[in-house]
Amino acid sequence: MSSSTTPHPDSVTLTEGNGGLPCIQVATPRCHAEVYLHGATVTAWTPTGAEPVLFTSAAARYQPDSAIRGGVPLCAPWFGPGTTGSRTPAHGFFRILPWELTDATDDDGTVTLTLTLDGHAVPADLGPADLTASYQVRFGDHLDMALTITAGETDLALENALHTYLRVGDATQISLEGLDGCRYADKAPGGRAVNAQSGDIRITRETDRIYAHDSTVTVVDPTLGRRIVVTKEGSASTIVWNPWTAKAVHLNDFGDDEWTNMICVESGNVQRHALTVAAGQSHTLRQCVALAAL
Repeated sequence: MSSSTTPHPDSVTLTEGNGGLPCIQVATPRCHAEVYLHGATVTAWTPTGAEPVLFTSAAARYQPDSAIRGGVPLCAPWFGPGTTGSRTPAHGFFRILPWELTDATDDDGTVTLTLTLDGHAVPADLGPADLTASYQVRFGDHLDMALTITAGETDLALENALHTYLRVGDATQISLEGLDGCRYADKAPGGRAVNAQSGDIRITRETDRIYAHDSTVTVVDPTLGRRIVVTKEGSASTIVWNPWTAKAVHLNDFGDDEWTNMICVESGNVQRHALTVAAGQSHTLRQCVALAAL
């Protein structure tokens, strides 16, 4: 693995993770964190003195052909089945390919990792990919992620999302602030195609919503006594997801009762907010996750 030759500070350790997949461990006075080169998937971030902020399923599969269930999988260059409804694999190939660690620094306990993907190396069965990607992840008092995708010789039709699984004490007790008044598409069974959010979001059933939203979302968690603040740039969509009871039992890489301890708040550009990146140009999707007291 060429990443093993990348110089890195003592706070960054390259090791063998679950399923034998290469994994990066970060340990500083500010936080502990973990990211797999498989899919460039951040699977843990725990600020010192706090409960873990990200949720990763105990049943997650760590296999070269599967996405890791939890943490922050990368959805690109399409989301779900894509705008045509027929793209495979679901959510694109970014989250199921090996990335390369190309830089690692530690600035007073804040570690920055840079991982890269060359789309020209994408297997033919996943489709043509005239693009390159760079993912910069900063672990410290905050978790800051910036995914930059650059088009090749032709314009790039692009959907993207940072599919962030947040850990909560009890999903039925949380509320989500910041989406009041936003229109959304409801993808859950029985949902209407277009809706407008009224007030804060409460999780009372399977929730799968794509909001037209470009600002901050705050998860208020009275059980763990904290607020999780998600800010973003370069994003016109916010996706909120929780599988609830019925769907959870049909996910073979997710525990039947784990839905109670997670909520996905995803920053992206999907469906009607899909992008066209001009040839040779780049788009950066950035998301910052921070803790605050109630």
